[in-house]
Amino acid sequence: MGAGDMVTSLAGAAGYGMALLWAILIGVVLKYALTEAVGRLYLATGLTVIASLRSAARWLPYAFFGFVLVIGLLYGAALSSVASLALSTLFPALPVRPLALVIALASAGIVYVGRYSLFERVMSGFMLAKFVGMVVLAVVTLVTMDDPSGLVSSLRPRLPEGDVITVLALVGGVGGTAGVASYSYWVREKRWRHASWLPVMRADTAMSYTVTFLFVVCTSIVGTGLLYGSGRTITGNDGLAALAEPLGADLGSAARVLFLGTFFLVTLSALVGGFNALCYLLADSLRTLRGVPDDEAERHMGQRSRPFRLFVLYCAATSVAVTFAGKPVPLLLTYAAVGSLVLPLLSGALLVLLNRRGLQPPYRNKTLSNVLLSGSFVLFGVLAVVQLKETLGGL
Repeated sequence: MGAGDMVTSLAGAAGYGMALLWAILIGVVLKYALTEAVGRLYLATGLTVIASLRSAARWLPYAFFGFVLVIGLLYGAALSSVASLALSTLFPALPVRPLALVIALASAGIVYVGRYSLFERVMSGFMLAKFVGMVVLAVVTLVTMDDPSGLVSSLRPRLPEGDVITVLALVGGVGGTAGVASYSYWVREKRWRHASWLPVMRADTAMSYTVTFLFVVCTSIVGTGLLYGSGRTITGNDGLAALAEPLGADLGSAARVLFLGTFFLVTLSALVGGFNALCYLLADSLRTLRGVPDDEAERHMGQRSRPFRLFVLYCAATSVAVTFAGKPVPLLLTYAAVGSLVLPLLSGALLVLLNRRGLQPPYRNKTLSNVLLSGSFVLFGVLAVVQLKETLGGL
């Protein structure tokens, strides 16, 4: 869960109240299907996601390496800037740009330490704090609403006329991108192996996306209570931080502090988790392209390996450079376009890899998995086309 989940759910709530929860639910189900398939592929083959993609098409590791390299170029600067905006709104004396540099370097430092157990504990702490924070905000919003019937009446599902792209973006905006592709590395770190771990892996994934859905429901409640029918809207990450002012006016200063603190933790956790995911993908892509065998994988892509740590330094250095450069628009457009291509490629590859006849029955796709992965391929493919058109228009 990151700033994107909060932005898209608040934007949807501003325009349509709770009426688009069905779109969020579809997004969560599709991301669950993708993540479960990534974990199942690893349990079936013992191969990481990039090594498996090479067996589907030899050019895929090259594509992923290029895509993730571009994403890593701007990921740290974008998220650290958003996190620093929330923190500087809480403490106006803090300068935004230097604070963004500190946040990016501190996040990279957590990943660089190179112990998965530490990474997992840090992420668990972030998860608990931001989830509890958003639940409390949702409860306070419900209790203090002048007319809760408006929220209830907005629950009726609807498909906005002439605004299908917004709905598709809401479906695609929940549940992460790099984290989905990197799930096999975290399964590997947990030392889950073979079919006996399938129920555990599925329960882990189901719990993750259940919590994600509940988090976004709470965010939608806050957005509906404060924005729906008010004429105010959320147009981006700056707008999200600016919501703190009307929130404080409506619910009190404690709610304002809680909102900004939760927003900061959401973005910070996405930054730490994203750095870890990106560096795994980059190190594994490089290993696969160099033809390093799987029995030497730990030395070439593990969290203590030199390539992994070099890519952490790459993410940290580019965060500093891009923050000082002021994030030029063409680079941001390129980043968005490249990121949009990851999920349709991953969905298509998983459809091929998990329907092979040589795969044992417990691991092979069933009808429901094929339907969900095909839906992911089509949906995220459409979103990629839309994003590419916007990118070409912006350039």
